[in-house]
Amino acid sequence: MNLLSDSASEIRIEVFLLRLGCAAALGAWIAWRPFSRLAGGKTSKPEVAYALLLMTLASALVIVVIGDSLARAFGVVGLGSFVRFRTSIKDPGDVVLFFLSIGVGMACGLGAVHFAAVGLAVITPVLLLRDRSPIPTDRGKTAGAPPPGHL
Repeated sequence: MNLLSDSASEIRIEVFLLRLGCAAALGAWIAWRPFSRLAGGKTSKPEVAYALLLMTLASALVIVVIGDSLARAFGVVGLGSFVRFRTSIKDPGDVVLFFLSIGVGMACGLGAVHFAAVGLAVITPVLLLRDRSPIPTDRGKTAGAPPPGHL
């Protein structure tokens, strides 16, 4: 019996827990990036790290719930339209990490953990370069504001 390939309509609790466990492990890898800490690179702020982990888990959960149902997929989109985000993410690298978390969570929820793990393994060296990069971020700037002294 393969615990990662049951159809969504017949998913058992063991399969569900295994998929969420894989999403949690891979999401923690994205959120806290231990390789960057060991190499002396910068990491995400704590609130961003926790959001990345939760985004990975939420994506996995949504994919398990949606399964093969188009009606459920539209229901989730409809519910999601009620959410309004007031906080903007100022660092483009953090936006990319959120998309990565969503993709990894979706793959885990679908049962394609091997694709999520291999994809993350390929992306990890790029993340390490990003975390060690001396390129400044836009975290301190206000979006849309002109530079100081510029009228």
